Parts: sequence; structure tokens; C-alpha cells
Amino acid sequence: MVNSYLRERSSKDWKKSEKHGAAEWLAERWTSIALIVLTGWALWSAYGLMGQGYDAALAFLRMPLNAGLMALTFVITVWHTYMGLNANVLDYFPNSRLIKLVSFIFCLLLLIAALGGLFLAFKV
Repeated sequence: MVNSYLRERSSKDWKKSEKHGAAEWLAERWTSIALIVLTGWALWSAYGLMGQGYDAALAFLRMPLNAGLMALTFVITVWHTYMGLNANVLDYFPNSRLIKLVSFIFCLLLLIAALGGLFLAFKV
């Protein structure tokens, strides 16, 4: 019974993305995978730095590879957050440009704060 129902429905009946849903879906999945790896790296690094003090943490962040991975973690986290916020905004407020703008500005400020903190770690 279910199979016959599915066969009778055509592809015209299925809801399609109006804009670019497949690319955003893939981007969300890839950023999720990247964040799993980068979060694992950050947790492992934090565990290794436990009890060593502030100077050891600064020395760790001053290494180019660690600083780059930390910056990449910030950028991908903010991008993933923006995509999630945008998807929720589109679901509940599909025609509200103001809310989309507010979510974009929020994520931009979050990125500036995160990268600014990393920049300040280099300057100290």
C-alpha cells in the first residue's frame, strides 16, 4: 500500500528548495564534520595545557599551526552558526529582511570578537 502511494506521486508533488537548499545542506554537514575534528583538537590541546598556566597557553597559541587551527575553528563555528540561524529565521520568518540582517550582524560581531581575541593573544 505504501509503495503504490509513493509510485503514484510524481516529483512535482515533492517540496523543492526555492533557492539553494542542497548546497546549504552540504555546507552544514561539512562544517559539522570539520567542527567535530577541530573541537576534538581543541579539547585535546586544552587537556594538555591544564595546570600549566597562562604563559603556557599563550605560548601554545603563538605557534602558527595552533593559531591557524584556532582561527579556523572560530571561522567555521561562526559560519555554521550563521547557517543555522539563517535556516531558523527562514523557517519562522520567511519574509523578514530585518531579522536576517540582525542574525548576519550578530554572527559578524561574533567572528570579529573571536578573531580579535586571537589577535590580542599574539600582541601580548
